[in-house]
Amino acid sequence: MELKRILARDTRSATEQAMALYGKDVLIISNHRVGGQTELVIALDLVATSEDLDSVEEINFAKATAPKKVQSTLEKEMADVSEVASSTGFDEHLVKAFQSPGKSEASVESLISSISKAVTPAMSETELARENARGKEIVSLVIDEISALRQEIRMNQKVSAWEAQQHWPEHLQALVNNLCEAPVPSALRTLLLSGLREQSSLEEAQASLQQQLLCNIHTPTDSFATFGVHALAGSSGAGKTLMTVRWAQHVARKYGSAKVAVISYQDERAGSWSQIQQLCAQAEVDCYRAANADSLHQLMRELASRQLVLIDTPGAQMSERLAEILEVQSDCQLHAVLPVDASTVTLKRVLTDSGLKWQSMMLTKFDESSAPWPLIQFLSSAQKNFTLTMGSESDKLSHGVLTLSPEMLVNLAIARCMPPIKAETAPAHIDHVTSEMNSSSPEINLSRPAWQTPSPILVTHG
Repeated sequence: MELKRILARDTRSATEQAMALYGKDVLIISNHRVGGQTELVIALDLVATSEDLDSVEEINFAKATAPKKVQSTLEKEMADVSEVASSTGFDEHLVKAFQSPGKSEASVESLISSISKAVTPAMSETELARENARGKEIVSLVIDEISALRQEIRMNQKVSAWEAQQHWPEHLQALVNNLCEAPVPSALRTLLLSGLREQSSLEEAQASLQQQLLCNIHTPTDSFATFGVHALAGSSGAGKTLMTVRWAQHVARKYGSAKVAVISYQDERAGSWSQIQQLCAQAEVDCYRAANADSLHQLMRELASRQLVLIDTPGAQMSERLAEILEVQSDCQLHAVLPVDASTVTLKRVLTDSGLKWQSMMLTKFDESSAPWPLIQFLSSAQKNFTLTMGSESDKLSHGVLTLSPEMLVNLAIARCMPPIKAETAPAHIDHVTSEMNSSSPEINLSRPAWQTPSPILVTHG
């Protein structure tokens, strides 16, 4: 029993290669990812081992993954190996391979190594460090989300027993059911339900919910600035780039495009630079790209005459990127961009655990949100107040921005839970009037519908 190792770009290619070399009954021991490729370890039960199969195997793999310019060289090597192996024994072939220049084992291995490097270039240390940091952030976020979900489940189990024992009036039953089905945190839902029992109508219940929520939110509001240097940061996919360009477009329309500039800082995502270029072209504002802190420092010196400079940052390594920006531009103001339905874990990681001093908070994706209940709970229990500036309700640049306020968030959340109001319908039929006074009065008879007027009786003789 011997073990053989096969490398290919994916599992399917490696399996097909193993079956082609050793038959359909080949035994696969393990399957792993090594250096961006798939490694198969197979077991062979051979009486006499043929080392020339290894050379054929490596050359087949190199041939399958090599560029077109080296295909001819590989085919020539393959033909030579097959010809020598069929005409002579392996010992004679091995002696000739070492004696003839260019046909040695070392030359074949060097050829395969160069082809592998050309096909799958190794990642640089910077890219590898960035991918590792991004992977750690994702794993940490998933762990925190699972932990928060477990706490919410335990809290919900404790609260559900109390909710099952409550008997609500008929006019409030639909509202209570909607609150229980909405993504409201258990602690906040219990607080809201405790104040509904004394309400005599649905309108009073709605006013009570608004009062309870607004009395605990002391978040100020402000309009976005039209001058200075500002950096927008937040979680990945929150809509930072679109919010940045919208901000720039609004100021450019008021003061002119020559007064505004947009900088994309260290965003290495595929297509991110082309996306911000297209958006800035639609908004008619200038955009620049800074790959590191030195290029950002040079750009800030060149753009010193601009009235407003907005810096768009990536979602990965948010704290590190903002620290680099503050080293270059110490007076840069930071703004957090978050979706309106962000989870409690995301809000805590961005606004609290980062340790950054945020100038304001911007909210996006109002058109996709079910309800901002986690955000309302976070703002109610936050130790410090976060200023709300602006929001967006569409992924189209032509749509304007929203003026945010605590009242807007509360009304949005409550409106999703309010039951539909039933319209009053007219009675299906009108009772017949059969009094003698009405039957004897011709004026009243004229005002009756035709189906209520007595019809004459026709008598025939025959």
